[in-house]
Amino acid sequence: MSSRFGPRAAGTDGTDFKHRQRVAAQYQTSVSYKMYLKTLFLAHFLVLFVMWIKVFGQNFLDAAGIKSPRFKKLDLPTAYPWEYVWCTSIIPVIMALLALPKNNSKLMRTAYYGQFFSGILPLCIGLGSQFPELIDYIRDPSRTDIPTVKGSFPMVVIWFIFFLISFQLHIFAMYFEYYLLAAWDPVVEKSDDGIEDSTTNEKDKDEASPVARSATFNRKARKAD
Repeated sequence: MSSRFGPRAAGTDGTDFKHRQRVAAQYQTSVSYKMYLKTLFLAHFLVLFVMWIKVFGQNFLDAAGIKSPRFKKLDLPTAYPWEYVWCTSIIPVIMALLALPKNNSKLMRTAYYGQFFSGILPLCIGLGSQFPELIDYIRDPSRTDIPTVKGSFPMVVIWFIFFLISFQLHIFAMYFEYYLLAAWDPVVEKSDDGIEDSTTNEKDKDEASPVARSATFNRKARKAD
C-alpha cells in the first residue's frame, strides 16, 4: 500500500487513498483489540476456574469418592443460584474465541450479548443480595451469622473483591467486542454508475482486495471513455 506521497498503488488512480487508509485503520483496530480480548479471556478463565472449584468442588469430590480434609477445612458456604448462572459465562468466551479467526460478526454479536446475560446480569443479582450482608458486617464485624471461610474470614469481603474484578472483565470484554464488530462491518461505497461496492471483512479483513479495487478503477475508466 502506497503512502500519500509515495508511489501509486497498481490498479488505482490515487483517489482511493482515504479508503485504503480507513481499511488500514480498521485492520490495526482489529489486531489490537483481538490481543486485548484474548488477555481478558485468560484472566476471566482464571477467575472462573476458582468459581468452579467453589461451586462444584465438593460435588466432584463426593462423586469421585475422594476425601479431601483440606477442602473441608475451608468450610465454604453453599452456592447461591446466581453463582451457577455466572459459571456459564464461559460460553460467550468460547463463542468470541471462535469468532476471532475469521472475524465472524454474527458469532461475536451473540457473544457480546452473552457477556451481559450470563456475566453482568448474575453479578448484579449477586451484588444486590450481598450488599445488605456487607452493611451488617460493617456495622457489627463480630456477628456470627455471616458466612465465613475457615470459620473466621467473612465471605462477603471476598465476594466484593470478586465483584470488583469480574465487573471489569465483562465490561472491558464487551467494550472490545463492540469495537471489533464496528471494525468488521462491511464498508459500502457507491460508484459513479450507482453500483454499491462493498469491502467485506474476510480473513482478518485487513485490506480491500486489490482485484476489487482494480475492477472498480477499470469500470470508472470505461465510463469516462
